[in-house]
Amino acid sequence: MGTNIFLGQISYITKAITAVLQLGVTMDFSIFLYHKYEQAKGKEKDKKKAMQEAIADTFKSVIGSSLTTIAGFLALCSMDLTLGTDIGIVMAKGVLCGLISVLTLFPALLLVFDKALEKTRHKVLVPEFKNLQNFIIKHNKAVMVIFLVLLIPAFIGNNRVEVYYKLDKSLPEDLSSSIANSNLAQNFNIVSPELILIDKDLNVSELDELVEKLKEIEGIDLVLAPASLLEIIPSFMLPEDITKMIENDSYQLMIVNSLYEIASPELEAQIKEVDKLVKGYDEKAIVAGEGPLMNDLTRIADHDFKMVNYSSIAVILILMLLVLKSFSLPFILICAIEFAIFLNMAIAYYTGTTLPFIASIVVGTIQLGATIDYAILMSTKYLEERKGNVKKEAMKNTLAATVPSILVSALCFFAATFGVSFYSKIDMIGSICTLLSRGAIISMVVVIFLLPTLLLLFDKLIMKTTKGMKESV
Repeated sequence: MGTNIFLGQISYITKAITAVLQLGVTMDFSIFLYHKYEQAKGKEKDKKKAMQEAIADTFKSVIGSSLTTIAGFLALCSMDLTLGTDIGIVMAKGVLCGLISVLTLFPALLLVFDKALEKTRHKVLVPEFKNLQNFIIKHNKAVMVIFLVLLIPAFIGNNRVEVYYKLDKSLPEDLSSSIANSNLAQNFNIVSPELILIDKDLNVSELDELVEKLKEIEGIDLVLAPASLLEIIPSFMLPEDITKMIENDSYQLMIVNSLYEIASPELEAQIKEVDKLVKGYDEKAIVAGEGPLMNDLTRIADHDFKMVNYSSIAVILILMLLVLKSFSLPFILICAIEFAIFLNMAIAYYTGTTLPFIASIVVGTIQLGATIDYAILMSTKYLEERKGNVKKEAMKNTLAATVPSILVSALCFFAATFGVSFYSKIDMIGSICTLLSRGAIISMVVVIFLLPTLLLLFDKLIMKTTKGMKESV
């Protein structure tokens, strides 16, 4: 958080979610190092040498997962909305800081407090899941059928989830600003005022004509131009700072009050009509205000959603092709996590939850970057086991070794984000953390149940298209 000083400032949304996201995403690195250290101590009596071995092994294990996570966050920088760049840079930097800290500070802490750790050791609480391993391998075809059945509603729900663009809707209703806006709407019919900046040299007759035409547009109940305002209050009675707001060297201000709700289809159509009418009198005129802002957000958000999704998938795919040295495996892993993302978003649709637009843009990318690690961990272990075993035996050993780690990792991510989702009064922040906490659990379930099925089903293809694995076919 301290290194954010070079950015000058960060958004309140970034500040609210960064700490919990960094904790949830990078906790895996410290868990991996601790496990490697414990394993090395069983072979090496010298604790410092054991730590050296643990650091080297951990770096090899986490470099791929950390790169994919960083890439997922940096993909947010492809957004036109600068909030994406804000979250992307801060979180990518956070993952890097976490990795460096785990490889430098954490080993020192483990060595210093080694005796205390030994004294406070307790038995392993996470079960071995032997029955689960046998169930998944025995019923892998049934799991595949369930996946195919769920794929259709997941795809439909993901594409139809409703979002809102009205920013103040994400704020608590008891805020002074929310109460004030509600009173303005109820008592004075001020729902969505629009501001028109038009050439100050426009002659009075044309301006009066424009005012009358604006009043004829359905849904507009008030139009104030400088001339009509000065008829009510003489200019000499107005302070200079007020008159400068009404008119300056280039523009004069017109105020239009619409009765339509912000971000509604009716308001969108009305703004287009107003813009077309005003541009007929002055091509350089500007139609501004909350309504036009929401229209811009709608257009930009649609573009950002596509850019972030495509760029994150492409970058992570390229990284996995290099790290896993396999042509087919990265596609299989991304398909599994994308299915988890679809399920996550579909739950919002089928439960009737309307999401803030920013949540629908960033959550998929963050979930992909943060939870693809689970899939990488399982697949790399499967490739190791597959070199000396038939595929079912290799999968049994893989599940035994990776399920506890995936479970702990996912629960850490869930715990880090769930608290904020439960506590936050700002819906934009709460929704993002709710989706991420739920996404961690869904990704965990998909990786534990579906991914083994996909690895077994496409085993021949994976062996033929993975470097050094052809002899295992």
